[in-house]
Amino acid sequence: MVSRTNSPPLSRRGFLRSTAGGTVAIAAASVIPAGCGRDYPQADGDGVALRALTPKEYAVARAAAEALLPGVPVSPDAVAAAIDGELALVGDPVRADMKTVLRLVEHLTLLGGHVGRFTALDPGQRRANLRSWARSRFALRRGAYQAVRGFVTYFAYTQDETRSITRFPGPWPERTSIPAYPVDFGEVA
Repeated sequence: MVSRTNSPPLSRRGFLRSTAGGTVAIAAASVIPAGCGRDYPQADGDGVALRALTPKEYAVARAAAEALLPGVPVSPDAVAAAIDGELALVGDPVRADMKTVLRLVEHLTLLGGHVGRFTALDPGQRRANLRSWARSRFALRRGAYQAVRGFVTYFAYTQDETRSITRFPGPWPERTSIPAYPVDFGEVA
């Protein structure tokens, strides 16, 4: 059993406030239009055939990768494409939740003190905006930041370009050659 001595007990009012706020934010994200593809040309420009994300969501994931990975030798489009591919494989509810998070990040920049969409900000402003999400007093914003940061950093450091940083020598089939040889199982009844 885990003891939670550092966190105060959640009062009824705190529970209602946190669930009501989260419900309102998620409801707001569900009515935000997906956006016109021509407003978000990043996927077409990168030559990515999207499987799970809309062009807008891909652009937000790409912009988050640009903001969160300064100096990391991996392209933001490779990270966003990897996120799209994985979300296509994993399906719902993870895919639906991540798509909601990306829409919230795109349109709620005002909460971080910025006017305009997340993708329209420069990388420094995006970092500052994401920092405000990370330090927010609202659990929903902190959780959304953790989701974006987790996806971006995971898929960045799985790219071959980051092996010089992680010192990962590669998967064992790249390092070891195991010869194939026939196996005789004897007579099969």
